[in-house]
Amino acid sequence: MTSTIVEKQLDLPEVLSWLTLKFAEWLEVAPDELDSQQPFASYGLDSISAVTLSVQLEEELGVELDTAVLWDRPTLASLAEHLSEKLNAAGVGSLPEAFGE
Repeated sequence: MTSTIVEKQLDLPEVLSWLTLKFAEWLEVAPDELDSQQPFASYGLDSISAVTLSVQLEEELGVELDTAVLWDRPTLASLAEHLSEKLNAAGVGSLPEAFGE
């Protein structure tokens, strides 16, 4: 008899929700003030902050990210899509706890 191990896949809404909470924490705003389609630059994110945040994301999530990921994926929605793909490809089945959860 063979047993099948089903790995949990992270879905896009789950990653987007987590990412929204993280960015709200970093930007010191309420999560409902963030629009997933709004460019990060509209929240005052500059290149130094973007690199810092990409390094923090990489450390928290345990996946390698390009330092320019926030410029290549300039909205929460597009970044969440990218992170979902990276995390699922790496076999990451859960997200770290976000502040406010």
